[in-house]
This record gives sequence, structure tokens and C-alpha cells, in this order.
Amino acid sequence: MSPSAGILGDVQTDQSRFRSDLMKWGRQNRRSFPWRETDDPFRILVAEVLLQRSRGKTVAKVYERLFARWPDAASLARARVDTIGAVIRPLGLTRRAGTLKEMAAVVNDVGGVPSALDGLLALPGVGPYAAGATLAVAFGRRTPVVDGVTARVYRRYFGLDRALPASSDPELWRVVAAASPARKNREWNWAVLDLASSVCLPKVPRCHECPLQAHCRWSQAHR
Repeated sequence: MSPSAGILGDVQTDQSRFRSDLMKWGRQNRRSFPWRETDDPFRILVAEVLLQRSRGKTVAKVYERLFARWPDAASLARARVDTIGAVIRPLGLTRRAGTLKEMAAVVNDVGGVPSALDGLLALPGVGPYAAGATLAVAFGRRTPVVDGVTARVYRRYFGLDRALPASSDPELWRVVAAASPARKNREWNWAVLDLASSVCLPKVPRCHECPLQAHCRWSQAHR
């Protein structure tokens, strides 16, 4: 049996426990952000784009200022690029102001945020992670959502190799797809992200606080 088949077998064996333990922790420890309080696909999409390389707390302030001024795609599409840039400057994304405006214009022209992966990836400034997160959070799709942060949880728990970047690791993506629940994808992806951001830290993970510690391959190997 190949290593990949063995890992996928572990996923199938552990997935019920992995999901239930993580979902329970997620419900009790969910972080509060304004984009988690809306069902508006456009606001969720913009949040995912802004969250790239930026901390949630900083993005929250910019997000609220942005939508207080331009509440929807139509109004953002009409905004001046330099004015958008001034609002998102705290994120260091001033150069992406034009991309945000273009994205809003396309969404407005097509009548809303696309609900298919190809349509999302065709939008200016939207990459695989933002597209997957939007599908999972805004539309409830069972879509693998993986970046360097969330990959830590899966790689450590299932004992995956970390040599490849998360975006180009097919084994990681197969495991994430197999481990993801059929329902409650919004809550699931929040739980994985919150655990990775507050407990499963890159350098000094807080394993004693982790709901997955008892069965985590990485934790067992580093006791």
C-alpha cells in the first residue's frame, strides 16, 4: 500500500473524531469578525481578499470603514482608486485598490458573486484560497480551503510531509477534501483557521490547549 493510501486510510478512520473534536472546539472558541456576521457573498469575498497577508483584527477595522463608505459592489465600482487606496492603506495593500475596484465592477456587471469556482477565479485579484473560502463560507460548498496557515492543522494531525508549499501539495489537498464535512462548511473552515491561528502555532504550538492533541501525529512525535 502506498504512503498516500495509508494516509487516506487514516483520514477515513479518524475523520469522525477529527471533525467532532474540532467542531466542538470551534463552537466554543470562535473568533468574532464582521464578515462572519453576514451572508452577503460580496462582503465575504472582499474580506477574503483583504485577509491575504493581513491579520484579522487589522482587516476588521478596514472592512468596516470600506463598507460604511461603499456598501455594495455597485458603489465600490464607482469609487476612485486613490480613495479606495486610502481606506485600505493600513493593510499595506494600496496598490490593490485598482484590483478591488475592477473586481467590484465585474461582480456588478454579472449580477453578483459567481457561485462556481471557475467564475470566482476569473475575478480580478481572486486566487484559489479566496475562491475556495468564498464557496465554503458564502455558499456552503464542500470545497477544500487550504493555505500555509490551515495546512499546519492537517499536516500535523495526519503526519503529512511538509516539503511542498500548501498550494501545490496534492496529497495535502486529497486529505483536506476527505476530512472536510459534507455540511456546515462555513463553521468547519472557521474552526480550522481559528485553531491554526491561536493554538496550532508555527513555532511554539500550544499542544496542551489543543482538542486534537491525543491523536495528533505531530504532538505524539514531539512529547
